[in-house]
Amino acid sequence: MRFVFGHITDRDQSISLVLHEAGRDDMSEEAVKLFLSSVDVTRLQTEGEKMLDTEVRRKYGRNARWQGKPWFVPVPQLRFEALPVPLLIFNLQPYLAAGLTILNADRSLSVNLVSPIGKPEKLMLPMEFLHAILNNRLERFEIVAKDGTYTSWNVPFLREPLCLPDEFVTDLSWNLERKSVASWLLSFGANGRSLMPQVVGSLLGLQFRTVAESRPPSDQVWGQDVVMETLIRMFGTTKAKVKFSQALSNLSPDMTNEEAIRLVLQIAGREE
Repeated sequence: MRFVFGHITDRDQSISLVLHEAGRDDMSEEAVKLFLSSVDVTRLQTEGEKMLDTEVRRKYGRNARWQGKPWFVPVPQLRFEALPVPLLIFNLQPYLAAGLTILNADRSLSVNLVSPIGKPEKLMLPMEFLHAILNNRLERFEIVAKDGTYTSWNVPFLREPLCLPDEFVTDLSWNLERKSVASWLLSFGANGRSLMPQVVGSLLGLQFRTVAESRPPSDQVWGQDVVMETLIRMFGTTKAKVKFSQALSNLSPDMTNEEAIRLVLQIAGREE
């Protein structure tokens, strides 16, 4: 818990301050905003106001009072698990950030207070579900519950229905229409970068399976459109074109799409 000079006045400033104080300056504010709907603000509000009362009086005197607005900012920590199904797991530690005007008999001043608050919350994102978002195929999962804020889906091999905030799913879908999975993971800084090979590899495996299921073996000779579409989804247009051009002379006409993509990735790995 820290008092920091200054006076934040909006959500963006609160996110920037929390990331700095949490030592996560390499994470983008956009990455944090994706999880704002996952924070139980109603539950944290009372706890946050009690914390502010206690800390203001402890530091500025028992007669001190404060005015201001508390903000609750989730800081995600990512990890990848392969069992029981490939999952990207976000551990969300809520932070309290408040821009305060301190009032007492002697003076008034402006200051910020930043502190972790409450217990971390967990959000799970199965690779099957992320792959469906990328391909606009969420309808393949059965909806088992919906309350206007959260929706629960049956996802194969998950023990319990997957429950996610509607706003999270909408915002993630919008993000992945604008950027590749690799670029999205980079918005989480070093933490996202370290998980990129596992996430991208898992998604490529699902993509290969989808192609194999949708085309008979005789029709699986590689095509540039299929290979490029897969590479662009994973790495973005610019990097995908570079990786493809590096490998083009090594692709033989009788390769399948999966073999061609694996060779592109192998050659790209040697070039980097």
